[in-house]
Amino acid sequence: MGILRSKFFISVALFAAVSSLLAMTKLGNIAPTDFPIKTWTGWAVEDFLSDKQGRPQFVFMGSSLVLVPVAGVDADYLNHPIDGSHHHNSQYFEDQFKRHTGMKVKTFNFGLPGEMPSDAFLITKFLLKGEKRPDVIVYGVGPRDFMDSLLPSPAATDPYQYLSRFGDVTSHRHLIAPEWDQRLNFELAQLVYPYGHKYDMSVSTERAVTQAINEWLPKPKTDKPFTIQDRRTLFPYYKQMEITSNEAFFRPTTPETRTFDNANLNEYKKRYARLNWRTYCHQMKFLADLMNSARERGTQVILISMPITDINRDLLEKGTWDSYKKSLKVLAQSKDATFIDLGDSKQFATSDFMDTVHLHSGGGMKLLDIVAERAAKDRKVMSALDPTNSHIAGLKGGQL
Repeated sequence: MGILRSKFFISVALFAAVSSLLAMTKLGNIAPTDFPIKTWTGWAVEDFLSDKQGRPQFVFMGSSLVLVPVAGVDADYLNHPIDGSHHHNSQYFEDQFKRHTGMKVKTFNFGLPGEMPSDAFLITKFLLKGEKRPDVIVYGVGPRDFMDSLLPSPAATDPYQYLSRFGDVTSHRHLIAPEWDQRLNFELAQLVYPYGHKYDMSVSTERAVTQAINEWLPKPKTDKPFTIQDRRTLFPYYKQMEITSNEAFFRPTTPETRTFDNANLNEYKKRYARLNWRTYCHQMKFLADLMNSARERGTQVILISMPITDINRDLLEKGTWDSYKKSLKVLAQSKDATFIDLGDSKQFATSDFMDTVHLHSGGGMKLLDIVAERAAKDRKVMSALDPTNSHIAGLKGGQL
């Protein structure tokens, strides 16, 4: 027994020594911006950090509730298909805001599929700062963002996998990993270098092996190169979130071609099946911390309760919708944010939606018109855009 115990402690000591050595040398570590594959998140982050973007005055954030209508509006407005992997501004909003104020502004659309407040917080904390600090964040939220019963934890989203690489998230470990097994996994990743950097190390190994194979093995003689579509046919579950250039297009529509489909109703029945109040409270805390970070940097937040259909809203448990609305309003007031409540607004009809939650481009244009007009009348928004502008005092409206 004594010999076995000694071998065990020697093994643990050796493992700790090797782990420490790997941590010191950062073996296999890759930069946060070195994306092995590009998803919606990777494309957006890369574009935002590029020199060509400069500093946007307005940054839009939200899930597909924001991404889809904002991008769709530009396809209609510019009258040509736009590639979602590269188009990350809102030309329509920029022109509408200029019409109201005479100010020329730049926008960036950080709307991402499945984006939760936890993801928006990481975008704000790690990216919307310094030379990239926007004057205004426009954040559109829906009930799913706070009460998705299909989401195991904030660490399960695609945006989190990219954004958490940009800095230390341990201050929010209790929110990111609320269950004991999630917390254990989180802490092990912090303590044990090979475990915490297993993805980086696997990517580095894959690249080294691929390079060696390409150098030493003859390339097959074929007139048709192997494409990503071929790979997806052979391996449909491999890198499912990846998108490439010229693949994810938003195309122009007309009132005649826009249709409503309630096919996602069953999906949302599952998402709203049981309200996890801990998830709800944790995501509200992330939203509060987002607003705190923005306020500390002099960025004004416009919080929008995004419009959804009555069909979708009726799936929520009794009283949940009222609690959700009240939480957003109280939080916006306490953090000095601008609040635009469109959740059950009569300004939007079912005909403005493509499904039970997503506005189509026609509804999106209506949304951006409202945001541009109200932002132009909001003293805090205008002050954030230009603190020295003396005409702000003469603006009508004020805080919404």
